[in-house]
Amino acid sequence: MSVTECISASNYVNHYLTRQVILARDDSPFGSEIRVQFDANSYLSTDPVWKPSAGQMSEIYSNVLIQTQLTALSLKEQNTNSQKKYLHKRFVGIEQPDLISTVLTEELIRTHETLRNLGQTLVITLTELPLWAASVKNKKKILRNVYLLKDYGVEIAFDGYNLHGEAIEIFTTLNLLNYIRTSVLSLDRSLKSNCNPDLFNQIHDVMVTLTHNNKISFIADRVEHAASHILARALPFDYFQGSHYSPADNL
Repeated sequence: MSVTECISASNYVNHYLTRQVILARDDSPFGSEIRVQFDANSYLSTDPVWKPSAGQMSEIYSNVLIQTQLTALSLKEQNTNSQKKYLHKRFVGIEQPDLISTVLTEELIRTHETLRNLGQTLVITLTELPLWAASVKNKKKILRNVYLLKDYGVEIAFDGYNLHGEAIEIFTTLNLLNYIRTSVLSLDRSLKSNCNPDLFNQIHDVMVTLTHNNKISFIADRVEHAASHILARALPFDYFQGSHYSPADNL
C-alpha cells in the first residue's frame, strides 16, 4: 500500500506526493523536491478556506520525510561512485505556520542528519506566513525553529516570493535564506500586465542585489514551456524547475 493509500484509508484528506528534479544553469541535476498535492474535489470543496488539521499535516509531513530519505538512500551509490554529486539537495515544502511546532522541527533535524550521512542536504521551502498566523508570538516561535534548523545545517528557501513584496524582509535582514524560489509564470504575467518598461530591469536589479548582499541563490519555478524558459534564462536565476525540463513524477 502506498503512502497516499495509507492516508486515505485513515480518512485523511485525499492527497498525493510528487517529485520533480531541479537543474542548475548548466543543465546538470542539482536536487529534487517532494511536494504535497491536495485534491480539491475530495474534501469540503464548498469551503475555500479549508485546510488540513495539525494532526493530518503532521502525518503527511512524516510521510514526505520518509519518502525524502528513501529517495536519498536510493541515490547513495550514485553519489559515492560519481566525482560530481548527483541530486544532493533534497527540497521539502513546509507551510510556515507549521514550523511553530517543535515536534516537526525535531523531525526535520533527524531527517537532515540521515541525509547528511548519505552526503546530501535537506532544504526546507517555506511558504508566506498568512495573516491569521502572523502574531508576534508565532513569528518568534518560527524564527527560533529556523535558527535551530540552520544550526544543524538545514538550508532554508522561501517559496512563491513576489519580488516587490515584503514577505521575506525579516529573513533577508537576518540572513536566514539560502534560496528564493519564484514562479516564472507569475513574473511573465506581471511583465505583460505592467506598463512600466523598466520593470524587467528592476526585477533583475533586485535579484542581483539580494544575491550579492545576502548570498541568496534564485530558483525559477514553474518553467512550463520554451517562452518561460527564455524568460528565466534572461534573469539571474541559478536553478530551474518545471515541466519544460522534467515533468513531476507521482510517488
